[in-house]
Amino acid sequence: MRTDDSKSLKAGFVEIMEAKIFSGELKPGDRLPPERELALQLGISRGSVNQGILDMARMGFLRIVPRRGTFVADYVRNATPETLAAIMSYDSALVDSALFKDLMELRILVERECTRLACANLTPESLETLQKRLAAVLAASDEDAAEEVYLFHKCITEISGNAAYAIVFQSFEKLIRNLIKEYYKDPAELRGSLPKLGQMTEAIARRDAMEADCCMLMIHAQASDYLNRYLRDNENRRAEG
Repeated sequence: MRTDDSKSLKAGFVEIMEAKIFSGELKPGDRLPPERELALQLGISRGSVNQGILDMARMGFLRIVPRRGTFVADYVRNATPETLAAIMSYDSALVDSALFKDLMELRILVERECTRLACANLTPESLETLQKRLAAVLAASDEDAAEEVYLFHKCITEISGNAAYAIVFQSFEKLIRNLIKEYYKDPAELRGSLPKLGQMTEAIARRDAMEADCCMLMIHAQASDYLNRYLRDNENRRAEG
């Protein structure tokens, strides 16, 4: 087998296992099946499984106990820069409800501060950019709305004038895009959120940081409530299945 193929198979194994951990299917303390069994289940070589396990142990996701096996680690306690990188590159809306709560709290902190800074640092050019982004949201079809809403929120981080906040937001691009896409699968949720986006834009135009912040909070509260139900329903179905 070529080296490139081996790397690809190992990466595929790591991606599958990370998804099981991030979604809550595998929890800290759970023991993994033996390497041979995992290789058979996934249709890859035992060597690819072994190398994938070693990589995930280094990243803080797994714990290898000699003569006992491999266990899911508490990746919060064992976090490394690679742990954060893995979460940022996770390409799905299916996350453990506890992890979702933590990530949403981070996102809300960043976006609220960006909203305040956008009001403080507003220029005619940045206001025009934000208004164009809002117009794109309002003109979008149901299929394109999620992408336009993501770009609207991204725009607020950019016009805040704080590069670090904008980078943090964009670092979670895949996960945020997937969550927004899942949220807006319900047309009623889409229609319900549009007025708040307009009100927030108007508040920023007036440099009314308090009103803009209130709109941002309400937008996130509605989305969080919907997505929490969605994630818990998935967890319940998995538990029953």
